[in-house]
Amino acid sequence: MSVKRNKTMITAACLAATLTASTTALALDQGDWIGRIGISHISPGDKSDEVPGLGPLTPGSGVEADSATGLSFNIGYMLTDNLAIDVLASLPFKHDIKATGSIAGLGTIGETKQLPPTISLQYHFSPKASVRPYIGAGLNYTIFFDTDTKGALAASSLDLDNSFGLAAQAGVDVDLNNGWFVYGDVRYIDINTDASLDGGQDFEVEIDPWVFAVGVGTTF
Repeated sequence: MSVKRNKTMITAACLAATLTASTTALALDQGDWIGRIGISHISPGDKSDEVPGLGPLTPGSGVEADSATGLSFNIGYMLTDNLAIDVLASLPFKHDIKATGSIAGLGTIGETKQLPPTISLQYHFSPKASVRPYIGAGLNYTIFFDTDTKGALAASSLDLDNSFGLAAQAGVDVDLNNGWFVYGDVRYIDINTDASLDGGQDFEVEIDPWVFAVGVGTTF
């Protein structure tokens, strides 16, 4: 057997051993905890009822929330080798609120902050592999706070009710060395809030965002 072939076989064996060691270190088992930290980008798919209380501007009017990016965290627990409970948390996301439709000329009319805690049941397709795709579904409760008006509506008050809705998720973990992995996932969250301007009639705003996240994680 040639020296070149020996070197090739040794190199292949070393690579296989490295992959095996990495897979063994990060393989998911029942009872494992999973921690993730990353950057999430919220991209709303806004749809709004007409805004009451704006006189002749009401027909065809609406509002929408701008996108936002911030720090997010996940903690998960493996119920079985394939099933996990996952909890999403984050630092507050800040959104500008803009007028749309017949009142689009008003521009930015407010801002709000929100926290979107979400609990999901995940299914991990390949828990023992170095590349581990998963899907999930669960419930979201979005908390709105520090809502203020500005610009043309600076003298008015705007209130946004908290929202309770469904959430769906798909993502993948890819192993690195030393017990860490990188991840990417996407979620669709049903966020509908009842808004009121100057304490008047409520109007519904369907935010319904896509949430894209990337980051790093580990198991313990």
